[in-house]
Formats: sequence, structure tokens, C-alpha cells
Amino acid sequence: MVRVSRPSTGLYKMLVKWVTVSSIVGFLTGLLVSLLEISVLDASELMLRRIAESGYLWLIPIVPFVGISVTGILREKLTKLPHFHGTEEVLEAYHYREGEMLLKDAPVKTLGAVLTVGSGGSAGLEGPSIHIGGAVGAAVKRLMDRLGIEEDGRILLLTGAASGMSAIFKAPLTGLMFALEVPYKDDMAHQAVVPALISSVVSYLTLISILGAEPIFKAFKPFGEVDLYIISIGLLEGLVMGFFSVIFVRTVSLVEKIMEGRSYTLRGVVGGASVGLLAIATLITTKTLYPFGLSYDLVRLSFRGGNATFFFGMAVLKMIATALTLGSAGIGGVFIPSIVIGATLGSAMSTMDPSVTSLFVALGMSSFLAAAFKTPLAAVSFVAETTGSEAYVIPGLVASAVAYIVSGKYSLPKNQKIVETTKIEELERVRVKELMVSPPPVLRDDLTVKEFFNRYFLKYRDHFVFPVKAKDDRIVGVIALRDVNNIPTSEWDRVKLIDIVRKVDFLKPDDNLMIALDKMYEFGVCCLPVIDPKKGKVVGMLSADAIVMFLEQKRKLKKAALFLR
Repeated sequence: MVRVSRPSTGLYKMLVKWVTVSSIVGFLTGLLVSLLEISVLDASELMLRRIAESGYLWLIPIVPFVGISVTGILREKLTKLPHFHGTEEVLEAYHYREGEMLLKDAPVKTLGAVLTVGSGGSAGLEGPSIHIGGAVGAAVKRLMDRLGIEEDGRILLLTGAASGMSAIFKAPLTGLMFALEVPYKDDMAHQAVVPALISSVVSYLTLISILGAEPIFKAFKPFGEVDLYIISIGLLEGLVMGFFSVIFVRTVSLVEKIMEGRSYTLRGVVGGASVGLLAIATLITTKTLYPFGLSYDLVRLSFRGGNATFFFGMAVLKMIATALTLGSAGIGGVFIPSIVIGATLGSAMSTMDPSVTSLFVALGMSSFLAAAFKTPLAAVSFVAETTGSEAYVIPGLVASAVAYIVSGKYSLPKNQKIVETTKIEELERVRVKELMVSPPPVLRDDLTVKEFFNRYFLKYRDHFVFPVKAKDDRIVGVIALRDVNNIPTSEWDRVKLIDIVRKVDFLKPDDNLMIALDKMYEFGVCCLPVIDPKKGKVVGMLSADAIVMFLEQKRKLKKAALFLR
């Protein structure tokens, strides 16, 4: 009997492909995000601060009014999907459009983000960075389609999103974890791990080669060993941040609900005027403009601690400013505003023990973000990478877990889903006989590979698996085309099907689809024959592709039902 070798060339080819494709996505995204950061970083703080220092206070409400109003006009007049941007658009493409994004919208929405943040609107650059990365991934997918290379568009979309997140925060682990966690509230997109990891590292290296590798917030002060006291602080802060994250999510939702149904031009005017008035009122009452723009300076100030009332007020103002900016017509991310709110609330809480102010701030950042985005691992890794302080990981995990639980169903991303466990229930309800198709010919086990190729392969090329029978007509197994491909052509005259037949468990017409998938996975085949248990004959074939198409059709019908409501 000839031993058929099965080298792991498939895995090798897959890795080579992902290294190449993910590196391209990561490099292009890192380059584009670098340009975005250069154009916007600190511009908002500098612009409003210089206006305030010049004494022309009447200009302060005008700048955000113009920036957000123009953004609203751009969204309404120049984009096909004005309702989505940043993380929301990536999630919408992931769940409903197989990773396809409207590439023509990306430049307009990136410009809108520059105008929003640059004019003092309360938003983050991670939104447009994720959008840029997703658009790059979608563009690479289209190029691969033209070259005849098949790949999952959803994986490429998350690969780009991970690289965008990694670059803007100089945090490759955060980029990876965020891209895997954010599609679902209670699960991860495991299939994108390898490509997202590669693209995150490449985009990070690309950006730091241009802008440097210094952490955004630098190092925190050490707090000693993790003990019960430190853990108790994490538990307490998790409770507080979970509660305030719900308030923040509901505040943003309230503004969105008020603005719903109105044109983006009107929303931009109202939102821009509101942010401008809030900015001048904040300057008059607090002598600062910290809650506007990116607010990185406010995070750095939080590390020092101080007056609890001041920092609590800054947190409240940041919530309101963000809701008015993004709930109206502004474009940007809500990740950084969440970090700022968590940092200021943590600093306010640090008055309980000023000796560990940095701990309170770190836990506030990670736990508030974990609750608001349902991304606890990304939240903790963000704090570790952007501060250069890994010591906060363990208490950060404790605080994030508590905040995640306390916040319950509330989450900022509207297109974030509960993992689709209903699909498993659907698989268990549907019978094999409902999806099976006519089978290919049943082959005799004494046929040579050459006879099989000449008589059956070309005629039944749509089939990848063939049932095999013995001389007594008993079905003994299947052969897969990949097994035939592993045999040298010089051996085709000598090797018989019985030498390469796969022993498998056959399906019955009344088996459910979950049983079918389990058997396909167990025996490493994409199709299985369906046997009539009474007659012992092959009555059909079921493929994994048929099951996938069935699920996709169900998903599309559900989406159509949502739009028709």
C-alpha cells in the first residue's frame, strides 16, 4: 500500500500570504495615520489656547461652530453613508457587508475628522485612523479579487482596523486586541488574530520611524507590589467607572435621539453652536479649555492629582462636549474621550489616597474604557502601552472586569453585536436532507487513480469528494481531490482508490447540520455522502459551503427585516 504524505504546505502558504498582505495593509495604514496625526495632533488645543491668550474671546465659540458645521455639510452632500464613520462604519461593514467599505467616503470623512478635532470638537483621532485602516483593508481585498486571489473581506477589514489603532496610539497590542474584541460584546473575532497581529506591528513600526516611539502619556509613578489594598481600589473604581460609563453612553444616545431625523447640515449648525457656547462658558468659569479637542493635556494633568471637584467637573464637561460633538454631526472617535473621562474621574477619586494617584488614574482609564466599549483586554493593554507601565495590568484587569459587568448592556458602538449563538440553534433545527444535493457517482475501490482522473474527474469537476464502494456495493469511505493531488503522476497507474480512501462517518438524511459540521471537521473533509440507513445507498451529498450559504441567506433576511421595519 502506498503511504500518502500530507505535508503542511497549506499552512505555510497561508502564513506567507498573510505576512505579505498584512504587511502591505500595515505599512499603508501606518503611513496614512502618520500624515493624519501630523496634521491634527495638538492643533485644537493650540488653536483655542492661542485665541484665549490673545484676548479675542469672541472667536472661541466661532471656531468649533465653523468646524462642525462644515463637517455636517460634507457628510450630507459628499458621502453615500453619512450615518456611519470610524469604528461604527467598520463594524457595519464587518457584520452586514462582508467587509466591503465605500472607499469614496473615506477621504471626505477623514477631512471631516480633521475639521472636527482641529476646531476643538471633543473627539479622538482613533476613529478616522480605524476608518483609514478599514478602507485600506477593503481596497486590498478588491485588488486581490481582481488578481483572482480569494480571501475573507471581513478579516482584511479587521486587519486594517487593527493597524489603524496600533499606529495612532503607538500600541500594537492594543490595536490587535481592540480589533478582535470590538465586533462583539461577549466574544472575539478569533479568525483575524494572525493577520491583525502582523499588520499592527508593521503599522506601529512605520509610524514610530516617522514620529518616534515615545509613549503618549509617558510613565506613571510606581505603587509597589500588588496586594489586597491595591485590589480593593480596583474593585471600588470598577464599580464607580461602570456606573459613570452608563451615564456617558446614555448621554451620547440622548443627543443622537434629539438630532435623529434632521439633516446633517442642521445638526452641524446646532452641534457646532452648542460646543462653541460650552467652550466659552467653560473658559469663563474654569479658566481652561481642557475638555475640548483631544484633551491629552488633561490626562497628563490628571496624573498629578489635586482638587477632586475640578477633575470631576472636567469629566462631566468632557462627557457633555463629546455628546454634543459626536451626537450631532462631528466626526471622530469616542475611544480617547472615554480615556480622558476615566482619567479625570480616577484623579478625582485619588483624593482618598494621594500617594497612589497614578494608580487611580490608570485604573480609571482602563475600567471606564472597558465598560464603555466592552473591550476589557484592549483597555488594559492600552494603559500599559501608552504609559510604559506594565505594573498596572493586574489591578487594571480587576477594575475592568467589574466595570464591564456593572455597565451591563450599555456600549458606545451601536453596531457591536452579541455573539451569534443563534446560528448554532439554527444548525440544530435544520436537517441534512433539506440542504443535500444529488451525489456524484459512487466509485469502485479497485479503480486506479489514472482511471478515476480520466473517467470521472473532468466530468464531475464540481465535486471535491467522491464516495467509494467495495465489490459488495458496501460504502467504505470517500476520496478527496487533495489526496489525489499528493500522489506523483508516475504512480497513478499503480495506486488504487482503496489505497487512499478515507474512513469517515456518513451522514443520515435526518441528521442535523451541527452533526454534519462536526463530522466534516473530525475527518477533515469539506463534503460527506448522505446514506439511506434502510437501503444503505448514497442518496445525496452535503458540503460545508452549502451550510455557510444557508447561514448567510438567513443573515441577509434578518438584515432586510431590520430595514423594512
